[in-house]
Amino acid sequence: MTSLRDWAYDHGWPQALPDRLGQVMWVLAHEADLDADFLAIYHIDLREQEVDGPRYFALAHRLSAFQGVMAARVEEENDERPQSSSTPTRTQAAAPTGRGTSEATEVSLTQFRASFPGLVSVAQGG
Repeated sequence: MTSLRDWAYDHGWPQALPDRLGQVMWVLAHEADLDADFLAIYHIDLREQEVDGPRYFALAHRLSAFQGVMAARVEEENDERPQSSSTPTRTQAAAPTGRGTSEATEVSLTQFRASFPGLVSVAQGG
């Protein structure tokens, strides 16, 4: 048992464990939303089909890329954040603010779609 403890400390497990738990524990707060998105987007009924852990988390992590409940949650969270960031993120788009400027302004995907109809389309996998 001592050698196992030494191995764990040598490989940084006590420091890495809280970080990893933070990366995966978010699913507990969104179980119903994830279940709905898995059914609507991936056509996987989590009550009837078994999905192994690594695949579940990989698919869950990618749900915000599709039009679904988790994408709406991410968009809500982005809308609530203060827009003081000077570095554009993947949800920010350059919007013309005046002649000769290229200031970045954050817009939601819904606003972007409304501003540029037909430019952005969402397809569901099948």
